[in-house]
Amino acid sequence: MKNFNLFNIYKPVIGMIHVSALPGTPNFSGSVKQIIEQAKKEALIYKENGIDAIAIENMHDAPYLKRKVGPEITALMSVIGYEVKNLTKLPCGIQILAGANKDALAAAHSAGLDVVRAEGFVFAHVADEGIIESDAGELLRYRKQIA
Repeated sequence: MKNFNLFNIYKPVIGMIHVSALPGTPNFSGSVKQIIEQAKKEALIYKENGIDAIAIENMHDAPYLKRKVGPEITALMSVIGYEVKNLTKLPCGIQILAGANKDALAAAHSAGLDVVRAEGFVFAHVADEGIIESDAGELLRYRKQIA
């Protein structure tokens, strides 16, 4: 197996920012500005403590929809990713739950992020949202389309 080294670090430590519940989700409260500022605050804590890279994820949007989110989620995750990467200058990745890999890829592309954590990319699995099927073929084609 080829050794893949995205961050030029042997064993990078990646800090995950679980952004607050986003607009349109059951647990959303507060404001978009507060969500962005909280994510930036957490990103700086990671950077100040020597984390090698950062990832963002919409963990607090539960209960999740299977493989789909609204455009408001994709848009705000793009903005948060851009702000975190621009502020810290660290490699930055994204995951949009649950398995909204195409949306995550679009957000990563628009924000200039480095990596997407894609749930169910190769293998299907059973999750609380139901069966998550592999989407490697669709996702790789979409990546080619937007590149």
